[in-house]
Amino acid sequence: MPRQWASHGFVVYSEVSSSSGDDMVDALDWLEDQNASPSSPLDQDLDTAEVAFGGHSRGSIGTFDVADGPRLETTVHVAGGSFDGNGPDSLRNPALYVGGDEDFATANMERDYTSTDVPVWFTILNGTDHIYAARNGQHIITAWLRWHLADEEFRRTEDFLRSGCTFCGLGAVRYMNW
Repeated sequence: MPRQWASHGFVVYSEVSSSSGDDMVDALDWLEDQNASPSSPLDQDLDTAEVAFGGHSRGSIGTFDVADGPRLETTVHVAGGSFDGNGPDSLRNPALYVGGDEDFATANMERDYTSTDVPVWFTILNGTDHIYAARNGQHIITAWLRWHLADEEFRRTEDFLRSGCTFCGLGAVRYMNW
């Protein structure tokens, strides 16, 4: 999946999550330094004003951990959700939640959804367990990133917010707080 997102022009950083977002912040700091360094092959090639953090399972918890960062445009939470229900308190920008109807973490995501105060689009994919949520949701995630980071505004209505939208029929349930 990181290759798919990279093929759309996004820089993808992947790690085994510690449930902390510190490594994501460190990776962004490094990318910004590389983007500003004339000796770097990335010199002035990155749009560091268009940044998303996201994660699967514990990676979602880590994303909540740093979601209040001022450099973020959006966050993506896949088969995750906070254990204490306080994760959404850190959200400052629109968020995407993707879960599965056979996923043990979906109950946490549903609870988080009810206490999320920012715009959020949440789907529970049919026939999807904890492991396959990212794979089965990769096209949704790609479209979300293209909307929020690549400024493809048509995706707002076509893919997410209009009745009968591209991704509206994929889930057992779709929630929208927009």
